[in-house]
Amino acid sequence: MNDKKADFLLAASNVFMKYGIKSVTMDEMARQLGMSKKTIYTFVKDKNDLVTSCIRLGHEAEVKDICSIRDNAENAIDEFLEMSRVVSNRLKTIHPSIFFDLQKYHTKVFTEFNKSTNEFIMKSVIENLTMGKEQGLYRQNIDNEIMARMYVSHVFYLFNGEVFPANEFSYSTVHSEFFRYHIRGISSKKGLIYLQDLIKTKKYDL
Repeated sequence: MNDKKADFLLAASNVFMKYGIKSVTMDEMARQLGMSKKTIYTFVKDKNDLVTSCIRLGHEAEVKDICSIRDNAENAIDEFLEMSRVVSNRLKTIHPSIFFDLQKYHTKVFTEFNKSTNEFIMKSVIENLTMGKEQGLYRQNIDNEIMARMYVSHVFYLFNGEVFPANEFSYSTVHSEFFRYHIRGISSKKGLIYLQDLIKTKKYDL
């Protein structure tokens, strides 16, 4: 992908994140980006192609960010906290209708997004749990596979509009509450002491 297309997709993604997907026509996208539809169609063939490309670009960026965190974190708890912060900040920028729009109007890319995200989260959580146990920060009796699957199922449950209506709960707030619930549940005594130290230094709101 060349730089011009990457810049275009990033700008288009920001428009979708701000206004949702269904409500943004290609005419509106052109207006928001200050370019002609003819120019847009040099990058993508139609709106579905645009949505698909934006979702893939966003997923690749998130994977890159998470991998960078994992390479630099001092321990499993720090790693998980930073990953959670990245996700939470990302969720703050997402229009409430995004996931509904994807599921209803762009089913193929929604299914692809779910699958790739599911697999990546599963792998990341299992590796984080393994490291946390080795460092004595997580409980030794945790079944990594079961816990990772529970985590993934809970993450997608957060976007259930019937349980957490978008007009009552923000994605980032629900995610933060779930994260606190999760990290305290898996931490050992040593891990909980470490979390308390983080709270005292006001590094994290836990």
